[in-house]
Amino acid sequence: MKKQVAVGIISLSLGLLPFQPLQAAWDRPTISAVSDGLDAFWGEVLRRLGIRYNYPLVYSHSNVESTPCGPSVLAHYCVNSNTIHLNMTQIDRLVDRVGDSAGYFALAHEYGHSVQRHLGLLDASRSIMEIELQADCLAGTFFAVSDELGILEPGDLKEGVTTAMMTGDYDYEHTNHHGTPRQRARAFLSGFNDPKSCFE
Repeated sequence: MKKQVAVGIISLSLGLLPFQPLQAAWDRPTISAVSDGLDAFWGEVLRRLGIRYNYPLVYSHSNVESTPCGPSVLAHYCVNSNTIHLNMTQIDRLVDRVGDSAGYFALAHEYGHSVQRHLGLLDASRSIMEIELQADCLAGTFFAVSDELGILEPGDLKEGVTTAMMTGDYDYEHTNHHGTPRQRARAFLSGFNDPKSCFE
């Protein structure tokens, strides 16, 4: 899928929705607005592939809470329930440190896992790192079409890269290794520059 096609899809999907630039605090209305954009975009992409998209339910928690997939430390996707859980205390700290688009990245990344689920890409034979880097790439794709629509503000892409790097790790031997900071930033930028690279 070329970037121009992706832009056309999201433009068509979002229509005249009041989708604001990333300047608002990460409160419930902001989460809802960004989720609506992600629903519309990925729903249309999957529809064109003949797949009905069951939109993930997004839950925001004020602190660490128990979820079907464990504690909500920052943000995570639960495959069995198709739900996304956001620890808003930690998200707000991340946004204060990096910028508004850090929250945008976190939500877009978790939506990437929902897309993987619908495409059958959450295969047990794939490593956690492969799955996480692909979700970073899919987040980059959403940043790209958002940028073409004028949703992103100057500096938001850099904030996305910074957030990707901050979520990297060097725990190579751990089964939950998500990728190094450099790998995660590279995957995110790959999706931003060439959406089809997420599936190569």
